[in-house]
Amino acid sequence: MIFNTDNLVFDIKRYPTSKNNSLKPWNASDELAINYLNENSNLNSKITIANDSFGFLSTCLSNHTLNVIVNNKTQEESIVKNLAENKIKETNITLVKPLEDISTEVDFGLLKIPKGLDLFELYLNQIHKNISSDGTVICSFMTKYFTPQIIKIAAYYFEDIIQSKALKKARILILKKKKEIIEKELIHSIVYRDKIAKQYYGVFSSNNIDYATQFLIDAFKIDSTEKTILDLASGNGILAQVVLEQAPESNVHLVDDSYLAIASSKLNLKGTNSNFHQAYNLDSFQDDFFNLVISNPPFHFEYETNISVPLGMFSQVARCIKPTGRFLMVANRHLSYKKHLENRFNSVEIIAENSKFMVYECFEPIKK
Repeated sequence: MIFNTDNLVFDIKRYPTSKNNSLKPWNASDELAINYLNENSNLNSKITIANDSFGFLSTCLSNHTLNVIVNNKTQEESIVKNLAENKIKETNITLVKPLEDISTEVDFGLLKIPKGLDLFELYLNQIHKNISSDGTVICSFMTKYFTPQIIKIAAYYFEDIIQSKALKKARILILKKKKEIIEKELIHSIVYRDKIAKQYYGVFSSNNIDYATQFLIDAFKIDSTEKTILDLASGNGILAQVVLEQAPESNVHLVDDSYLAIASSKLNLKGTNSNFHQAYNLDSFQDDFFNLVISNPPFHFEYETNISVPLGMFSQVARCIKPTGRFLMVANRHLSYKKHLENRFNSVEIIAENSKFMVYECFEPIKK
């Protein structure tokens, strides 16, 4: 999609691509933030960007020196591909992980407020460490998603909080006068049965083990022949933990798009026979590799529902699983995945269900 700003024209795309043409790679809150920066910064301004899902902000501001905080592998791919699509060199742009220190002092922070407010705080904490004393942080959001908790979090880090007027149903918060704060550990501890799972702020389901995951845990048992196992969309690694309790000799791989999820699973699986992969696909695995794949796949992405992502996962699982292998998956029952799974496996059964969830067990992958 074409976007014009400050006499420049950019062609911005979503990656991975989607067949749903109504899904844009930016919204009005991004435009509002870009306009503020164009009016208040100069080419010498150093800027840190967080939560730039599809590379819109990074591309439009690429004439500045940028630090871009990247949590997801899909996000990283979007930024790199959109820069290349617009023939922009990456010399001014440094990609930074969410738990890393930004190496230089910055003048402006630009933070698109995510759905999860603990992730908002983690990003704001990271920017706060390196914003100059007279620096400014711009936090953008659509007005329908506003909650007073946003102001409460911002007030912990900054003295002045100014809220803009609404434009196209979007607003920005302008944060100034950096506070001296007491550093705190941005990690949740979740008690589940006799376990304590740790996860960094920003990982899915911060207050408890997701109920769908709990339902899947109650439904599965590892067979002694299942030696090579994948936890797909692994989150904090609780499924892999249960797998290793049942089959301690198995070789477990964990795959998740989120850097914070992989970092969390490393906290919980330290010292185990586990392999960690930050990825949104299974391209790094050869055909017929796994005896068992187990998953609670995502279908919510921020405020969007997009089942094309899990459907792509199913196809990749069918390729990577052994002909005698098994795919165990839990999903909300309203998603009606059975017909999609039957296009990829010859045998698909629902082995457990309640009013909210279904657990599917799939055999005989269809190799294409």
